[in-house]
Amino acid sequence: MKYTLLSYPLDVQDPGFPGEPTLQIEYCTQITKGDVYNSAKIHLFNHFGTHFDAPRHFNPNGVSITELPLSQFIYEKPLLLDIPKGKASLITKQDLEPYIEEIQQADLLLIRTGQEQVRFANPTQYAEAGCAVSIEASQYLIDIAPNLKAIGFDFISLASPSNAEHGVKAHQILLGMFSQNFICIIEDMKLSHINASQLKKVFAMPLLVKEIDSGQVTILAELGERNV
Repeated sequence: MKYTLLSYPLDVQDPGFPGEPTLQIEYCTQITKGDVYNSAKIHLFNHFGTHFDAPRHFNPNGVSITELPLSQFIYEKPLLLDIPKGKASLITKQDLEPYIEEIQQADLLLIRTGQEQVRFANPTQYAEAGCAVSIEASQYLIDIAPNLKAIGFDFISLASPSNAEHGVKAHQILLGMFSQNFICIIEDMKLSHINASQLKKVFAMPLLVKEIDSGQVTILAELGERNV
């Protein structure tokens, strides 16, 4: 087996959701300035970079990141779908319907749109006019995929300023505000380098801070032999 990361290292240069804080590093001690060790304060917005949305993010009655069971972060049946999308586009119910049987068997749904290349080529567009998941698609997943623990994708957020009318409601639906079921959300993932047939298991390792709705996450994928 081989292993690879599906998350980005945090970088102060990376794009953040418009209007939100990002990452700042404040150096406390530096060897290059005569100190005997290096140390720093990390000022980190918990929805910057690759991060894991727990139910409390949009659901006032939902659990926080530390209240989720460990099983919520381990995926034995991940599914990677290629659904190409362009600027300011939506993932729709119609995009998902052809894969209904596969989605119903999966415990993690990963959607690769091709927006990852935009993250580096045009970070402003990636943040301000990226892809989003529609209200209808979110409800469809809640209705037809009881085994699904999480959905992840290669764009900055489930919401987009270009389709603002979908953002709040789609988050609320997936995070269980209107049903007994919820599907956690992994935003801003790195997916371009993997082959769907190689994906065997995925492990999400979030930053666990008590009372916080969500947190940054390191995503480790276990890969098998590539199917020809």
